[in-house]
Amino acid sequence: MGFFSRLFGGAKKTEEVNDANAQALKQFFKEKLPGEFTISSKYTISITRSGKGYEARINMDMTADGSTYDGFGQENFEELADWESERIFELLPEPPVPVVVIFDMDFGGKNKVTMNRGSLPTK
Repeated sequence: MGFFSRLFGGAKKTEEVNDANAQALKQFFKEKLPGEFTISSKYTISITRSGKGYEARINMDMTADGSTYDGFGQENFEELADWESERIFELLPEPPVPVVVIFDMDFGGKNKVTMNRGSLPTK
């Protein structure tokens, strides 16, 4: 099926890159993000090429600090994801290369909210 989807214009998968810039970005995020997120088993980061720079998609385990979200509704998760992703985004000044940052805020269970925070300026 993969052959036919490529042949007939099926969905194109973005390839994760593993070049020196991607490695520098992974190290940058590991150093700048709060430790409870980066040591979580749910923490993942995918770096792909995007336009003139890169795109980083980061899975953030929002329960890593022991928080529980009992009684939260979808609107609460969306509001909290917006606030938390903005706070975390501010901790990421001057990455080594241009990068667009997307957070997948994982609140446990099926409660995951994606936040595209935009571009970070380089040094």
